[in-house]
Amino acid sequence: MWVWLGGIGLLIALLLAAVLISYVHVHFTFSKQNHDDYAKITIRLLYGMVRINYEIPSIVFRNWKEGFLVKTEQRMNHSRAEAKSSKRVNKRKVKKWAKDVKVMLRATDALKLWVKQTLTRVHTTHMSWSTRVGVGDAAYTAILIGWVWSIKSSIIGYLSYQIHFERTPVLQVVPVWEDDMKFQTELDWKMKIRITALLIAGIKLMTRVLQVEGGWRAWFKLLQEQRRRRKQKLKDHNSKSHV
Repeated sequence: MWVWLGGIGLLIALLLAAVLISYVHVHFTFSKQNHDDYAKITIRLLYGMVRINYEIPSIVFRNWKEGFLVKTEQRMNHSRAEAKSSKRVNKRKVKKWAKDVKVMLRATDALKLWVKQTLTRVHTTHMSWSTRVGVGDAAYTAILIGWVWSIKSSIIGYLSYQIHFERTPVLQVVPVWEDDMKFQTELDWKMKIRITALLIAGIKLMTRVLQVEGGWRAWFKLLQEQRRRRKQKLKDHNSKSHV
């Protein structure tokens, strides 16, 4: 009997160790061709047994007041059901996000340092970013190409101080010598982080929240508000679909 219990305990320990040393893989793709936008995020964990796809097939700019209309689709590998929704990103929504971030900063001890330390655990395994651009004039196109190279280099330079690149990013900027304006960009980005690193980051975050007086109350209130908005949005979506 003790042999069987020992074997079961060893098996559980091995399974737990396999889970802890495994990676969470994130694959982000984004493409834009003139007014057509598309983005997709694929998350794989537990050695690919769990897969979550988050797709953004459309990003439409309405006007300066209404902002962007973002349509999303979410599904998991073990479920055929899809969750479709649409979100508006406008000035009011950005202000609300900024307000929520200020609440988290006040309710957490050195939240910026925690984010920086967590990002150092992220590994980029692949990144390719290509852009084709032209404005219909050769001279201005050449100047714009230089600006695009400068922007890309600055972004990659900043990211290199925040996360670890296992491979050098592949950057490409191609001028389009045509009479019409042309802008097309494609980003393919693969990252990974160990589950152990995520668990440690979660424990550190809880510790930092508890170090601030009333910090956990502020976080709990913020999470409750987010849950209430999600439920209200789902309710509104269901009522519209039944009309």
